[in-house]
Amino acid sequence: MRRTAYLIAPLWSLAYLVLGLAWLAGLGGNPADPAVDTDADITLIGMWGPTAGAAILAALGAAGLVASALLRRPGRAAVPFAVTLGLLLAVVLPDYRVLVHIAYTPIVLVLFLLDRMPDGGRLWPWPVLNLGLMCAAGIALLVQAKDAVRADGPPDAGSLARWNRRGRWAVAVAVAVPVGYAFTRVMWALDIPFGISRDFLDELGDARYAGAALGAMGVGGAILTLGLVQRWGEVFPRWMVGLRGRRVPVGLATVPARLVAVTVTSAGLMYIRFAVTGEFGERFGFGDGQWAAILPELFWPLWGAALAVASYAYEVRRRGSGVPEVAVEKAPPTDRAAHQRGPEREHDVPRQALTMPR
Repeated sequence: MRRTAYLIAPLWSLAYLVLGLAWLAGLGGNPADPAVDTDADITLIGMWGPTAGAAILAALGAAGLVASALLRRPGRAAVPFAVTLGLLLAVVLPDYRVLVHIAYTPIVLVLFLLDRMPDGGRLWPWPVLNLGLMCAAGIALLVQAKDAVRADGPPDAGSLARWNRRGRWAVAVAVAVPVGYAFTRVMWALDIPFGISRDFLDELGDARYAGAALGAMGVGGAILTLGLVQRWGEVFPRWMVGLRGRRVPVGLATVPARLVAVTVTSAGLMYIRFAVTGEFGERFGFGDGQWAAILPELFWPLWGAALAVASYAYEVRRRGSGVPEVAVEKAPPTDRAAHQRGPEREHDVPRQALTMPR
C-alpha cells in the first residue's frame, strides 16, 4: 500500500504537468473547460476558466514533483510543503462529486449486474475521474509526509493514554454527524417535511429515497466507526465464519476511514463555500427556510476531521504500543503442567510486572 502511495504522487504530478501544458496549448479534455465539465464552475479550478485552470493544474503537477523528490530525502524540511499541497489536492480543490460517486459505485454496479442500469447513467465520467485522481495524489502525498515524521520506537504510556481519550471523543463526533444527516433524510422518505416545507418535499419526489439511501450508508459507516474504539474492531467477532478470532488488519480499518474523512471534508468545504457566498440555494435548488437541506452538510468537515483523528488514534493503539496488536489469552496450566514446572521462581514473574510503577 505504501509503495503504491510513493508511486501515485510523482506519476500524477508528471502526467498533470504535461497535460496542463497541453491544455494550455489547446488540447481537448481540459476539465476546467465548461464544454468538458458542465459543472466546472463549482470547483476552485474551473471557476477561473479553462486557461487559468490549465495553468493551475500544470503548476500543481510541478509542485507535486518537487514535493515527491524532497520527501525522499532524510529529514522533515519538506513535510510542511507536502502536507499543504496534499491537503490542497485531496480536500480543498475537489468537490462533492467524488463522495457521491464513491457512494453510488456499489449501487450502480449492482444495477449493472442486474441489467437495470438507467438510461444515460454514467459512472465516473472524465471530469469526476479527474477530481478522483487529484484526490488520490493528495492522499499519497499526505501518506509520504506522515511516514517522514513517524517517530522511532513506540510512544510512551502517556501518549497512548492521550490518544485513547482523543480517539473516544473523535469517534463520538464522527458518529453523531452522519446520524444527524441520516435522520433528516429518513424523515423525508417517510413523507415528514422535517426542516423543509411541504412544497419542497413534494418537489423532491423520488429523490427523497436516494437521500435516505445515502443516509443509511452514513449510518452503516457510523456503526463501523464505533469499531475504532471497540474490541470487535481489533478482532473479528465470532459470527464471522472463517475470520472469527483473527486480528483485523490495521489498514482494513484505517484506509476506508481516511478515504471517507477526505471526501466528506472536501464536500463539506464546498457546501460551506456556497453557504457563505449565498449560492447554496441557487446551486442546489433549495429555497429560503429549508434549513434541514443545508445545515447537516455544513458539519461534514467536522465529521472528516474527527474521523481522521479517530483512525490515527486506532493506529497508535494497534501499532504504536510496542506490544502485539491483540493480546493472546493463554489457557491456565493444568495441574500436571504446574506440577512438572515446579514452584514459581523469581524469573517466572512477567517482565511487565517488574516495570510497573509502584
